[in-house]
Amino acid sequence: MKKLGCFILLIVFVFTGLFGCSKNEASSKNEGTNDSEDSISNIIGEITLDKDLAEVSHLNGIVKIDSIASGLDTFSFDTILLDLEKGEKLCEVSFAEGAWVSGLTENGFYAVNMPAKELKIYDKSGNITKEVTFSGVSEPMHFCALSENEKYFVYTNPTGAQATVIHLTDNSKNVIDLTSPPRDLISFKDNVLKLVSIGGEVFELDVTKASYTLVLADKRIHRFSSHYCLGETENNFLLENAEGCSYVPLSSADEIVVGLGESGFATTCVSQNKNHLRFYDLNKKTISYYDTTESVEQICYVDDQTALAVTGSPMEKRHKIILCKPTSPEELTVLSRDIAVNTEPEHSTSQEVTTTPSKLISNVPAIHQFPQYPTGCESVAAVMALRYGGNQISVEQFVEDFLPKSRDFYVESGMNFGPSPYEYFIGNPKSAASYGCMAPVIEKALLACIGDSASVNNLSGMSLEEICDQYIDQDIPVIMWATINMLETNPKNSWYLSDGTRFTWPGNEHCMLLVGYDDTNYYFNDPYVGKLVAYDKTLTEDRFAELGRQALAVLPQ
Repeated sequence: MKKLGCFILLIVFVFTGLFGCSKNEASSKNEGTNDSEDSISNIIGEITLDKDLAEVSHLNGIVKIDSIASGLDTFSFDTILLDLEKGEKLCEVSFAEGAWVSGLTENGFYAVNMPAKELKIYDKSGNITKEVTFSGVSEPMHFCALSENEKYFVYTNPTGAQATVIHLTDNSKNVIDLTSPPRDLISFKDNVLKLVSIGGEVFELDVTKASYTLVLADKRIHRFSSHYCLGETENNFLLENAEGCSYVPLSSADEIVVGLGESGFATTCVSQNKNHLRFYDLNKKTISYYDTTESVEQICYVDDQTALAVTGSPMEKRHKIILCKPTSPEELTVLSRDIAVNTEPEHSTSQEVTTTPSKLISNVPAIHQFPQYPTGCESVAAVMALRYGGNQISVEQFVEDFLPKSRDFYVESGMNFGPSPYEYFIGNPKSAASYGCMAPVIEKALLACIGDSASVNNLSGMSLEEICDQYIDQDIPVIMWATINMLETNPKNSWYLSDGTRFTWPGNEHCMLLVGYDDTNYYFNDPYVGKLVAYDKTLTEDRFAELGRQALAVLPQ
């Protein structure tokens, strides 16, 4: 969760509640149950949350919805409890501005006023069932949590070096030395507190045995649940628990993980003003889909068939909760090793070269991008140009050592943000789920590789006639952006760049090496097919223009 002022909202995705920091006493208001037989979808459809943030959590059929109004370094929030089985709104509790920590329990929920060191436990109707003031605690609380069975309360001191466990039945205490201060709560079930340290390790604290055990330490992991932890590699989603790792191929480089559940995880990406949700079911080994025009911020799994989505925008201070029933399941590939799943092109409509071009640069190497680099046409074209000039670099070395790469996608203020293809290759050329990059990225990589700025010319903006006259006729091949098989561009997923502009990826984007021409065709060493091909001149000029007339030349050294 995003940091607001000096407090942090700690999101727990599976069977836990919302955690945050704030400071004043809470006021509650009970609401009678809804006796109507409306479904839960009708109930949540009536809820509009006019605040900065909204979070949803779930435990044993009870949904907790928190809507948060942030201040400078504190916040206020309202909590709504829903009964999914009965389709009823159970209660609504309002918390005044301050520094509160809150979460679900088996019987309701709780809230901790950390500066005042006060714990309030509520039942499902919003009534306070227990209040505890920790008068003997002299130091400020840094991290705290209540077990789901409401028996144990745990907090740490400001340094995070020790955790104090309080048995709420008899007020007995145990102090446990910690090897790493906690950052996020994962779960507090069956008297075992599972947490994430500030270093990203997963620990388990057994409050009955006063033991503290390292469960998982993997820098690739960045999402945590009580069932498994989730991260990403260049090619796959990485799922890891104490038993080991498994890998799920990325469907798209701009997939953003928005929720974890017992059976799998959910992602979102945006195309043509629509959010595409993908639900990965690891038990059934399927991917299911749900589309919405709403901006999706979080997914909370209810079961393996249903999820609740938080939609809306912090900028507009308006959120809704929608019920998601994913459909159209497809088979999901689960791998035991982190390997790329590369797909050969099904066919190519490029013309075979059957006549002798009037101008053709000889001895230019032709390299096939498949199967190793299914989205690596730009890098392969660049390497062909380098090798023609005498630099015997491999595609692997060019990609790993010189190509700037990023898939830093994230949601902020209800909008999907991502890297610019004019600054980075979007994804990794080894992954079929990636996008690609534009001329400035390859220019930067070539300059880093060659080390001589005079050896790389950016020809972007020039016409193909000018390029042929000044470079092809001088036996200098040209890296050129067009489309696969000269098909029309097909607008794909879109995202916002850091400067606030919206970028839409031109589907079918492709890069080749121009090596010749005649009266009717241009000739390319095409990475897509790995050989010399011909494309109609007029069609090529149209596609070249669609991609912004981008071209680069590597000059002889």
